[in-house]
Amino acid sequence: MDRQFPEIIMAAPGAIQKIMQGHDQKKGGDMIYTECTDPDVRVEENYVVVSDGVALKTIDFTPPCDTPEKPIIVFVAGWISLIDGWKDVLKKLTPCYRTLYVETREKVSARLPERARVDFSMPRMSLDISEILACKVAPEKRFCFAGSSLGSTVILDYLSMGLRQPEQSVLIAPVCELTYPFWLPLLLRPVSPSLYTAIKPLLKWYLRNVRLDKHKEPEQVKKYEGTLDAAEPVRLKANAFAIKDYGLWEKLPDVRSPVLIIGAKSDALHGLDVMNRMVALMPDADMEMMSGNRETHSEKMGKLMVDRITGLKGVER
Repeated sequence: MDRQFPEIIMAAPGAIQKIMQGHDQKKGGDMIYTECTDPDVRVEENYVVVSDGVALKTIDFTPPCDTPEKPIIVFVAGWISLIDGWKDVLKKLTPCYRTLYVETREKVSARLPERARVDFSMPRMSLDISEILACKVAPEKRFCFAGSSLGSTVILDYLSMGLRQPEQSVLIAPVCELTYPFWLPLLLRPVSPSLYTAIKPLLKWYLRNVRLDKHKEPEQVKKYEGTLDAAEPVRLKANAFAIKDYGLWEKLPDVRSPVLIIGAKSDALHGLDVMNRMVALMPDADMEMMSGNRETHSEKMGKLMVDRITGLKGVER
C-alpha cells in the first residue's frame, strides 16, 4: 500500500509532538491486520514523533461501538514482539474497545533520526508512553493499559512516576529486574551488529535451554526465536545494554492505580515467586494465573481483559 505521511504538529505537556498520519482510514478486513480484528473495525496506522525525534508506530483500532464514555486500551507489547503474536488477544479486545497498539522504540518499525545517538533506556521508553498518551488520548478520555513482558515493565515504570493514571492495568509477565549472565555482555560488546547473524544461534540456544522450557512451552520458544529473526541488530544491541541491570523493586510501592498481574504456570522466563513479590509491593494489585504462554496469548486472555475492563465502575456494557 502506497502511503504518504503529512506532518501534523500538536502541542503536548513538556514537548512538541508530531503525528505522521496516513491519508486513508481502513477497515480491519482491508489491511494486514485482518486477523487482529473484525471487518467493521476502523484501523489507522500512525507515527508519533516524540520529543527526541524518534517516530513510533501506533495501530489504532476503533470499533463501531466506541463512545466518549468507554475507555481506550493502550497496549504495549514485549521486547521486539510482533503484532502477529497478539492477534488472538486483539481479536477479542478490538471489537469491544478502541485499542491503541504501541510499538516501542527498539522495534524495527521505529524511525530513528539520522546521525543521532538514540536513547533506548527504560526512563526514555516510559517518557515515550507519556508523550503518546498526550498525543493520542484526550485528557478527559478514560484509558486502561495492557502489556506483556518488557512492555509491562515499561508500563509499571511509567505508573510509578505519578503521571496521568489509567483506570486499570492488565500486565502479562512483567520483568522486574533485567540481569544477564556475566558472559553475555562480554560476548556482545565487541561484536559488530553486522555480525548479529553469526551469534544469533547462540542467543537462541541460550533462550531455548536456559531461559525457557522448550519441552512444556515449544510455542514460546518459537515466538522468541521469531522475534530474534525479525529484530534490527543495531537497536537490539543498544537496547540490551541500555536496560542492563534495570530494576523495578524500589518503584513498585509508588504504583497506586489498580494492576492485575497475569502469570503463566509453565513460564520459566518470568518466575511465579517474582510476580508474587511484585503484587505484594503494590498497594492495589492482584494476580491471576494461566496454564502457559499459549494461553496468555489466546482469546481467553483477551476475554479476561475485556471482562476486567467492563467490570470497572461506569463502563458501558
